[in-house]
Amino acid sequence: MDGQWDIVISSLQDIYNANEVLAFDDDVNSKRINFANLPEEQVQSHLTHFEEHLENVKRAQRLLDAVRSNLQAVIEHVSNKELAEIQVLEEADSSRSDNGEGDYGKCYWVSQYNPSGPIRVGSEVAYKPRKGGEGEWFQCEVVRVSPDGMKFEVRDPEPDELGNTGKLFKCNWKDLIFIPPAHLTKPQVPNYPPGTKVLARYPETTTFYPAMVIGTKRDGICKLRFDGEEEVDKETEVTRRLVLPYPSISSTPAKR
Repeated sequence: MDGQWDIVISSLQDIYNANEVLAFDDDVNSKRINFANLPEEQVQSHLTHFEEHLENVKRAQRLLDAVRSNLQAVIEHVSNKELAEIQVLEEADSSRSDNGEGDYGKCYWVSQYNPSGPIRVGSEVAYKPRKGGEGEWFQCEVVRVSPDGMKFEVRDPEPDELGNTGKLFKCNWKDLIFIPPAHLTKPQVPNYPPGTKVLARYPETTTFYPAMVIGTKRDGICKLRFDGEEEVDKETEVTRRLVLPYPSISSTPAKR
């Protein structure tokens, strides 16, 4: 694929250079010339210029065809690679199911901007302990799913003070928000409209805080304004899959 991408880049550079040598735009001044009153030599000179201009435009069109063809090959390669990765994951899920590890559930809070599952063993979720009422959401890994898909056991990825494996928590589907896997495509995790209230993982932490969506970059990165920031109007960029719908505001309860 590197070779085809190099062709795309070099072709675009050739198109740019061709325009620098002889602009693709129409020569407005030439349109105003009355050729009937010009000597034959000048008419021939203008004709030669027009022919060179036409050939330059045709060359640019051929280069654009090459760009289109090679871009299509690159896009197809990427698409096939994504499909292959999804197939591998689906086969792994099927294997877990055959081994009795196939129970899965979904979370209580659903949104058009975020999938609600399936939540399986190994899935990443945001979890909020019920005790304390105003506790914070933090990232965990699912280690067990009940047969009915309504109860879970999750592990804090952060080790304790002694370096031991993270603490385990028992919870139900109302205590979790599904974190989309990294392999999902953009249509599966659409952009949030500006002004949407969300929960987002603060950079270099595993904790999710309330934030407001300011915008979305071309690569899907969300530009956010976290609640309570000391710096006024500070914008923070967060990977799209780590920006979750805020319960009861940008998400609604699911039906059982």
